[in-house]
Amino acid sequence: MDEVKIKGVSYFGVRTPEYALSDMDKIKQAGFNAVLHTWSEEDQQYYFDTMKKIVNGSAEKGLKVYVNPWGVGRVFGGEAYSELTARNHDMCQVGVDGLPKVAACPNHPEFREYMHRWIATVCETNVNTIFWDEPHFYFEKGGLEKWSCRCERCKAKFKSRFDYDMPEQLTDDVKEFREDSLIDFLKEMTADVKAHGKRNCVCMLPPWFPAGLDDWDKIASLESVDEIASDPYWERGASEEWVREKYAETAAKLQNSARKFGKATQMWIKAYQIERGREKDLAIAVEESRKAGIENIFAWSYRGTETLSWLRSDDPITVEKTFERALGL
Repeated sequence: MDEVKIKGVSYFGVRTPEYALSDMDKIKQAGFNAVLHTWSEEDQQYYFDTMKKIVNGSAEKGLKVYVNPWGVGRVFGGEAYSELTARNHDMCQVGVDGLPKVAACPNHPEFREYMHRWIATVCETNVNTIFWDEPHFYFEKGGLEKWSCRCERCKAKFKSRFDYDMPEQLTDDVKEFREDSLIDFLKEMTADVKAHGKRNCVCMLPPWFPAGLDDWDKIASLESVDEIASDPYWERGASEEWVREKYAETAAKLQNSARKFGKATQMWIKAYQIERGREKDLAIAVEESRKAGIENIFAWSYRGTETLSWLRSDDPITVEKTFERALGL
C-alpha cells in the first residue's frame, strides 16, 4: 500500500448503506482509491451493523479504508458529540483553573478500556488502517492559559515520576509529562490495533496548536505505528503564502521524522470552509506536500463538506473538482 499513490477523502454523516455505498461508487469512479469513514461514540453504541456494511462495502469496491475515532472522548478531532464524561464525571480532564472539561483524560483507565472496546469493534470490519486523529489534551483556542490535565490521576502520576507536586505552571516537566502521557496512550492503543492485524496512522495537529504532542519522532519511533500524518489547515482569510509556507513546513517535519524510523507519511488537505475564489489553495497544499515527497494525500472532506453546514465550503463542487485536478484524477 505504501508504494502506491494514495488519493482519498473523508466521508461522514450518511448512515444508510445504500446511499453511502452509492457515494463510494462515485468516489471510486472519480479516481480515488481510499476513503476515511468516521466512527463516533454514537456509531459505536447504535450503528455497528450499519457501519460494518458501509466499511466492508467500501473495501469490496477496492477502496483502502481508514476509520477514525471521530470526536471520541474529545481526545480526538471531529464534530461528533461525546458523552463519555457525562456518563462518568471522574473521567473528565481537569484544567489548571480547577474545572472539569468536556474531554476524557487519556490517563484514565476507564477511557482506555473504552478505547480497547472501540478497537475490537472496528477491527471486526474490513478496515485497513485505524486513523488516530489529532490526539490531544483539552485546550481552548488562543493558548494554554487553561491547560489540562490536573485530574487526581495525572497529579499522582506526575508526583510519582518527578517526586514533587504537579505545579500550576506549564513547566518543562509538565510539558514532558503531558507529551509522554499521550505517547503512552497511543503506544497501548496502536499495539492493540496491530494485534488485530490492522495498520495504524497517527495524525498530529500542526506545530502551532497546543496539543501537548510536539516531538513527532516519539510517535514515528513506535513499532506499532505504520504511518504519520498532519493537517495544517488554514483559517478563513489566510494568504496563499501562509498556505504554501505552512504546508511546506509541516510536510518537511513529517518526512524528517518518518525517514528516521522508516515510516510512511500522509498529508491532509483542507476542503471545508473554503472561500469562493480561493479554491486554488487546495492545489497549493497538494503541490507543497508532493514537493516534500508525500504521495498519500486525503481531503477533509467529501464534496467540499457540503452536508455539514457549519463547515460547508462556499462552492463545494468547485472545491471537489479543484482537489481532483490537483491529484491528477
